Amino acid sequence: MISLKDICVNYSYKKVLNGISVTFDEGKIYSLLGENGAGKSTLAHVICGDLKPTSGTLYIENNKVSFKSPKDAIQRGITCVQQRPLLAPSISILENLKLGLPKDQLKHLKDNKIIPALLENWLPECKLSTLVKNLTDTECFFVSLISALLKNPKLLILDEPPSIPLERLKTLTDKGITLIIITHNLKEAVEKSDKIILLQNGLILQESNSNEITEEEIKGKLYGISKEVEVPECIKIEKIKEENVKHIFGITGYIPKNKTFIASNPELSILELITAFNPKGKQKNLETRAQNILQKAEVDIKLNEKAKNLSGGMLQRLILEREIAENPEKLIMFNPTHGLDVEATERLYKKLENLCKNGTQVIFGDNI
Repeated sequence: MISLKDICVNYSYKKVLNGISVTFDEGKIYSLLGENGAGKSTLAHVICGDLKPTSGTLYIENNKVSFKSPKDAIQRGITCVQQRPLLAPSISILENLKLGLPKDQLKHLKDNKIIPALLENWLPECKLSTLVKNLTDTECFFVSLISALLKNPKLLILDEPPSIPLERLKTLTDKGITLIIITHNLKEAVEKSDKIILLQNGLILQESNSNEITEEEIKGKLYGISKEVEVPECIKIEKIKEENVKHIFGITGYIPKNKTFIASNPELSILELITAFNPKGKQKNLETRAQNILQKAEVDIKLNEKAKNLSGGMLQRLILEREIAENPEKLIMFNPTHGLDVEATERLYKKLENLCKNGTQVIFGDNI
């Protein structure tokens, strides 16, 4: 059991968590829901030792703990599978799984079939010799999940996972593992969770048993809407390979599926991220341009902050505004709504509709 009491996280420009108190019990599935920027990922970073809270306390089995790094959290049985796993693309699945494991565990793994068994359970269509660069995003997620399971977690955080059947999740909770799932898929949250936690503005808005709340109620509480959001008719959906897209500024805009490491990089400053296409010029002009794009994207962050401090929705909006600023004749987007809540998806579609009206051809790429 892990408990958080009065957890606050303050950045220079705003409070992200405003006093979170919550307990995660052993062997339960929790879904963490909220708008982009509500504090879901920040809360996960605190739990897994990636971020030290400004104030507040963590407890494991009623004992106060403090993590200096993710390594400390892993040693206490807490692991996280990121939305965009950090894997080495040029080496095999097996070699990736061995990275970071202590020598005594590596020696032990040579003499048993733990890794082959995990691969058979979670990625039966893949071989250990397969190079990571040849895997899909979903397969990469499951490689990272297997890596997390090798660390024998007691609490496992899944950030925007692909759809996982409930019976597969139960194989983990039946072993006493607590699951925290960060998701925007309301239907799956209701169907697969024991408890649902709604976050809003860095606070817990509501905590409910999943059988005591509906999708419509969640939409109403979080977004004030209950309708389904549909892709505008002006947007084309085409079968396109990402590697065949030529990014020609002013002619073709391109937003890849991997926005974290292809369209951006976590270590870039916000200024570097926004002005990536036009890095030269007077500093004042670059900053003015960047501030204009920040304003249009409705993102509140300082230009010297790192891109890794952005939520998924904020990053999505910044990248889109950066592309729009180049006035492309055509804009090709892959997986454009992944990680976006209902309200953010609706705002995105309205913006893209306006682009279409102004003559830009908008295409959603559906990978072949």
